[in-house]
Amino acid sequence: MYRAKIPILAVALTLTPGFSGAMDEGFYIGLSASVENLDATFSKTTDNTHPSNGTPSMGRIFHNRDSDSKTASGFGIVAGYQSPLHYGSLYWSGEVSLTYHSGKARGRLPWVQDASARAAGGADDPDWPQSGEGWPDFWTFEKDRSHGLSFRLGGQPDFLTAALGEGSGLYVLAAVHRVKGEFTVTYEGCSADGGCLNGMEDKSYTRGADKVDRDYTAWTFGAGMHTSVAEQMGLQVEVYHSEYDKEVFSLLDSSQEPYVEIPQEPDARETGLRLRLLRYFQ
Repeated sequence: MYRAKIPILAVALTLTPGFSGAMDEGFYIGLSASVENLDATFSKTTDNTHPSNGTPSMGRIFHNRDSDSKTASGFGIVAGYQSPLHYGSLYWSGEVSLTYHSGKARGRLPWVQDASARAAGGADDPDWPQSGEGWPDFWTFEKDRSHGLSFRLGGQPDFLTAALGEGSGLYVLAAVHRVKGEFTVTYEGCSADGGCLNGMEDKSYTRGADKVDRDYTAWTFGAGMHTSVAEQMGLQVEVYHSEYDKEVFSLLDSSQEPYVEIPQEPDARETGLRLRLLRYFQ
């Protein structure tokens, strides 16, 4: 539904009449497009310290971690208000935004084997992940959409207005967004306490996938440049960096056999470049 409205908004931005001024001010709507480097990290702990743990790795804790960087993109709509501060050439703006994203980070955790348990198992110990070890799971992380609030504070330095004309300025920005993200884990290995020596045909050998949809809070800081491109039309180019709040969850806890707890922690950050076209209304 939102995607269908975006082309209509683009026509309104171009055709609606307006008035010119030294600095565009008033309420505005706009379009934004961004390209960014998405850096995602997946950390997992395999905790065998529960008193009833029945794996060959009883009492041991294993950690494995993997990360991936991918180019991602976003396209969205914004609405806000911009006004001068009546103190020199300073101005401010506040806005709400809705953005749709594409791009997926993916990877595979390193396999953390329990050398002691395998040595005790002898030559018959199979060469695939065993219950209690850090399994080499495949994982993905991607963003679906986000919405949030942002604040910009800027000024109009003489060198910039001389180069680009009146209505040009530099600004800093701060924002907070709620990002709907999808995290998946695909795993396979031996889940039985005593091992599954008959290989993948053994009923103890298991494979599967888990998907978790979560809302992450992302904090963004950046800087940009603004210039007027037509009557009551503004163009902004900005660079930004976002950090996501960490989310820890357990898809397997220690409440049932083999009493292994596996907390998992996806984390993400991004650095990007964004282009914004704004239409002001006085």
